[in-house]
Amino acid sequence: MITIASAALAHTRSESFSHWHLSETGIAGTVTIPVREVMALYDGGNASISPQILFKTHLEESTQVFSLSQACTRTSSTSLQAASGFVSIELQYDCQIEAPDRLHYRALFAIAPAHVHYAKLHRDGLLLNEALITDSADTLQVSDFNSDQSWSFAAFFKIGLAHIAGGIDHIAFLLGLLLIAGSVGRSIVAVTGFTIGHSISLAAAVLGYVRADGQLVEAFIGLTVALVAIEFFVRGERISKSVAFATLFFTWVIGAIAFSVSSISLISSVAYTGIGIFAACYLLLSTAISRANDQRGATFLLVTTTVCFGLIHGFGFAGFLMETGLLGASLFVPLLGFNLGVEVGQLVIVALTLLGANLLRRHMHRLLPQYAAAGLCAIGVFWFVERTIA
Repeated sequence: MITIASAALAHTRSESFSHWHLSETGIAGTVTIPVREVMALYDGGNASISPQILFKTHLEESTQVFSLSQACTRTSSTSLQAASGFVSIELQYDCQIEAPDRLHYRALFAIAPAHVHYAKLHRDGLLLNEALITDSADTLQVSDFNSDQSWSFAAFFKIGLAHIAGGIDHIAFLLGLLLIAGSVGRSIVAVTGFTIGHSISLAAAVLGYVRADGQLVEAFIGLTVALVAIEFFVRGERISKSVAFATLFFTWVIGAIAFSVSSISLISSVAYTGIGIFAACYLLLSTAISRANDQRGATFLLVTTTVCFGLIHGFGFAGFLMETGLLGASLFVPLLGFNLGVEVGQLVIVALTLLGANLLRRHMHRLLPQYAAAGLCAIGVFWFVERTIA
């Protein structure tokens, strides 16, 4: 389970994005990629090369621009200043006589065939369209772009589905919710609360009202997975107080260690204090309500906590959309399409899980839920620590 966990990153598959600007006889593009994705390019012979230089060299070898079947000349390749955790490279091509008609992009596909690249095309400061480049569709026909199709609902609906399909940590959290819900009705309540939460934070982040630290968001998403698994074990147990305070102490220690090795800032370390207090209070309250057999209180806690957890996951959804430049576009259509894509994917996962559990109920070992919760807890703790320290 831990081996699987190492490859999962908050709600995204292996992804990168670019902005391309057309001129009369050339094109210039800025390609941005998370540093974590560049790590796949390292081997024994290039360990001393910086991520910027390594990816710039790889990008030059993996990108070609054509005009009338003739390769255009790359006139420059420059490393740009990028946001923390990202690498940005600018490429410029001159096609001399005719405008470019297609772009051939293969960066990272040989190493990570599941990699997805989002490209946006601009001319004279206007966004013409966006496209999805994959291992099986690596040639972008520039002439196919037209402004009538830009920022389409369907395109962002598909992107929302893709984020769910590749978001192993989000799927893990949904499975944890189903474990603590215990019934179809409570599962619906839990998913509804989670949907409300991540819809609020997704919209707030993309609209520019809130700017979250991506590293903290990814780490705290891992913690939410561990928390729902821990709740499954401690509800009604006498040892729950010890577990709650151990969770509080653990989050503080990880935050302090990360600050001491300069993985996070002092301000960010304060957030670990806050999330630790929240985690302890959540576990203590859940246990108290369970012991009192308070069904209304249990439902209220389920809704409020899933809304809170959804707020954290929503920032994870928003991160990549914001980095791709969504802020400059008309926001209603892409936000609606992306959110509905997320919801449909989420409902499919929940429905399949509940259906499978119902069909296999008689054949499942009675300890299977405990095994599943233990696995989710281990994965969540691993994500929390690895994403904090890394």
